[in-house]
Amino acid sequence: MKKYVIIGIIVLLIGTLVYYRKNVAWKLSKAKHSITKIMNKMTKKYHWLILTTGDEGYTTEIVDGAFIYNNGEREYIPSMQSLKSTLFHDSGTDIVGEWERPIPVKMEITWFSYAENKFYSGSFDLDVPRITKLFQEGYLDKFGDTSYYDFKIAVLPAGQVLLYLSGANTILVGEYQAKEYIVEGDEAFHRIMEVPEISIVRDWSRETTAQQYQNSMPQQTQEEIRNNKLSTHIWKEVIIKYPWRFTIHIADKDDYPLKMISRPYDAGKYLLFIDGEKNMHFDLDFLTGFAPKPIPVEVDAVYDGQEGEYVIRVYPGNVGGEEFIALPYEQYRKREQELVKLFKEFYERIGKQPFDLHLEIDEKFENPKLYLKKDDIMQEIPNVEFELFNSTFNIQLYPKE
Repeated sequence: MKKYVIIGIIVLLIGTLVYYRKNVAWKLSKAKHSITKIMNKMTKKYHWLILTTGDEGYTTEIVDGAFIYNNGEREYIPSMQSLKSTLFHDSGTDIVGEWERPIPVKMEITWFSYAENKFYSGSFDLDVPRITKLFQEGYLDKFGDTSYYDFKIAVLPAGQVLLYLSGANTILVGEYQAKEYIVEGDEAFHRIMEVPEISIVRDWSRETTAQQYQNSMPQQTQEEIRNNKLSTHIWKEVIIKYPWRFTIHIADKDDYPLKMISRPYDAGKYLLFIDGEKNMHFDLDFLTGFAPKPIPVEVDAVYDGQEGEYVIRVYPGNVGGEEFIALPYEQYRKREQELVKLFKEFYERIGKQPFDLHLEIDEKFENPKLYLKKDDIMQEIPNVEFELFNSTFNIQLYPKE
């Protein structure tokens, strides 16, 4: 008898902890979030740091840069780091000065593109109303994490600059075009790149520096450099947004509705896009309506059906079971360009109208296929990976275990 009492107490404690995590803790986080929003509006200061990134295939390096406030003061952008990660990652951050800061109104930046052996520089006005609104509204994710807390800058070949707000979510808030910045002679190059004197003594010329970095780039990039045909169109295409919505149909079960559900702490709701954006907190109509969105590489959603709750995960970007953001460079770039081509050609084929990203599943919850669909026009997206679960009964429907 005593044994069963102890077991009952343990079960009760576990239930209490689960309830606390999902309800009380959430409400406390929400209250804290509301207070923070009020303080931010009063002080007009927000918690943010600066991250930088580039592209894994085309190394770049920021040599100078700053965010500029309305009063003319400057917040310097981390520099002198080789940037060769992807739009999904970053080089880390240097914490300088206070964490609570106003919204900057301008960004000035200069960087070196090793693949092109060129400098670029630009001064850009930021979309202050939009950035301020995003900071003010914020959001709460499933862990109670609040708002955005980083600016992330991506400097790319051909003078392209992307600016993100990053946190639990990541959103693109600016795309800019810099101009080539002419630096003549090795002496000027050494000065702007802050090359150590010992390297100068060893005849570390600009040409030598660029060549050394180019030799460490992927073979695909090296081939482009040899042929003088760098793929500078890549980043203009991955940031294109299309008017698509996500739809599902279970074959032979037209009377079997699946209704997408949303709770603030849902672990099963996630969108990852090809341009580095991610969204863990979105209204249902963002996914089920035609709001312009980039090409998705992962869609996770939770649905309510007649036989319980279903978690549906679609991975257009995966290759061989590997997540898109973890793929080796050559596979990453190949899959990226396959998806870009499919979406671009389909959108032009249907006259640039809204369309469905449509998941078709058979009656046994097997053989899922993903299509681009406009009325009777359908284009299958090949080699898409899926996971389907009945979370109510903890059953993996696909792939079969």
